[in-house]
Amino acid sequence: MKMDATVCFSGYREEKFPFSLRDGNAQYEQLKKDLLSAVLEAVEEGYGDFYTGACYGFDILAGEAVLQARDRYGLPIRLLSVIPFENQAQLWSEHWRDRYFFMLERSDQVITLQAHYTRGCYQRRNRYMVERSRLLICYHTGRSGGTGNTVKEAIQKGLYVVNLCKDIFIEEPSFFYTLSFS
Repeated sequence: MKMDATVCFSGYREEKFPFSLRDGNAQYEQLKKDLLSAVLEAVEEGYGDFYTGACYGFDILAGEAVLQARDRYGLPIRLLSVIPFENQAQLWSEHWRDRYFFMLERSDQVITLQAHYTRGCYQRRNRYMVERSRLLICYHTGRSGGTGNTVKEAIQKGLYVVNLCKDIFIEEPSFFYTLSFS
């Protein structure tokens, strides 16, 4: 495994997605397949540690894909869940809280960055993951916000970036990729 064999994820919360993150939605089902494929491709390239920001939506889906890859294929990979503050999930729906706590129980490491919410804590969490990674797997439509800032920061720091959003291609340096799964 590579010395710098760490991946982080960035994407939207459920309400910011351009489609529903509920079972039965074809785009949602495809996203889950694409996430698993991206994790497996990263493992093939020698990556073994995967940071998730552990928020409802894309982060939890990414964590679940890592766990699925580890469990289904017996891969020696680790899921590292980075929580921006304690009680992050307190106001979430039961659906996402259940998935969150299940993911945390199965994570190899849970890193809580601070006790309470403060302005900028999510950006600090994203920076923490980017600074420790070599590859970013994201779902980014091009809209501004936390994911857009994380993608920009990852590119500035020289990370390879894989965007699972197939609707756009962002003109960036040569290490920005949009995967096209068949």
